[in-house]
Amino acid sequence: MKKILLGTTALVAVAAMSTPLVAAESINLGLRGYHVGGVAYTDVDTSSGDPNEINFGSDSEIHFRGSTVLDNGLKVSFRADLELEDDGAVDSDADTIDEVYIQFDGGFGRIQFGQNDGVMDQMAVTAPLIFAEHGHNDPDMDPFGPYGFGSSSQVGLTNATPGVGNPIDTYADFSNDNIKLTYFTPDLNGFQFGLSFTPNPCKNDTGYSGCVTTEFGRNFWEASGTYRQDFNNVTLSLSGGYGQGEQGSGAEEPREWSLGGSLDFGGFTVGGSYANKQTGGGFGVTTEQDHWDAGVSYETGPWSFMLSYGTAEGDMDYGSVEDEEFQSWLGGVTYMYGPGMQFGFGLQTLDVDDSGVSDDEDGLAVFFENAITF
Repeated sequence: MKKILLGTTALVAVAAMSTPLVAAESINLGLRGYHVGGVAYTDVDTSSGDPNEINFGSDSEIHFRGSTVLDNGLKVSFRADLELEDDGAVDSDADTIDEVYIQFDGGFGRIQFGQNDGVMDQMAVTAPLIFAEHGHNDPDMDPFGPYGFGSSSQVGLTNATPGVGNPIDTYADFSNDNIKLTYFTPDLNGFQFGLSFTPNPCKNDTGYSGCVTTEFGRNFWEASGTYRQDFNNVTLSLSGGYGQGEQGSGAEEPREWSLGGSLDFGGFTVGGSYANKQTGGGFGVTTEQDHWDAGVSYETGPWSFMLSYGTAEGDMDYGSVEDEEFQSWLGGVTYMYGPGMQFGFGLQTLDVDDSGVSDDEDGLAVFFENAITF
């Protein structure tokens, strides 16, 4: 698969370069970005963690973007995302630079090279979400994050650190933002396909690096597809993908696959998604995770409403921990009070059923979110 991807991108690159590459103007960078501030009141019943019931949070980024169109029609773009909050942890999600890559667009489709999400993440269709950063599916602002929930690190739920927050994540994202080569086909009567190849779990390194880390393997390739079509004022969106890697220092032959779908009609969006993730953590430990979500949203004027449900279950054969399940309900409302400006209120539950090392746990959170984009 990686040879097919490298060969395909080489062919489209040759085709794109077959005429003189004279730019009308050089790339000039502009600034984009967002800021999200939140307040959460959380009531929990857990076996660990004792922070305040009321917590403040934020998530902000500055995006450097630029592009130019060459005389042969090839569009060349550059993007780098600067994270303004950083928890200082040593992992690929907690860094100063989020994504940085170059992109080429033309009649052949799209090529990306650099630190960016893989095709399964970029092309995923999931349950609808009206909030900017809150949710039960891979949230950047998790009201349950300060509290100890379950034994999720032992069960291998990929979005969780020891006993922390909500690990539900239907995005197939083993390759994360690690440096990769990605190709997307043009739209083919509603169909689009993509391929990504990530040789090493490397991010924010200078030059070439083997990146000996605990990431999910190496030589990770992924393939994904989407289908979008309008039928009598109803929009159908479908996605599906598969990815697999070789043994790395932290996993043996990691693999994952995902499916998603949604319908948009009359202001309503109904959708859901599923992901299966399998890793081996060494010492004979194997883990398998199942994540899924489903929900509905409704938009009318500046108002949006939603209700959704998500769950994550991890199975492993290690000591006393064999099975653990997280379940979450989320409902809320948002209001657009200006261009690119939105505030919202939400209520979320999180329940943990642990068959191994801890008692069943639960929590209830009420949060306010204010989000601006520029």
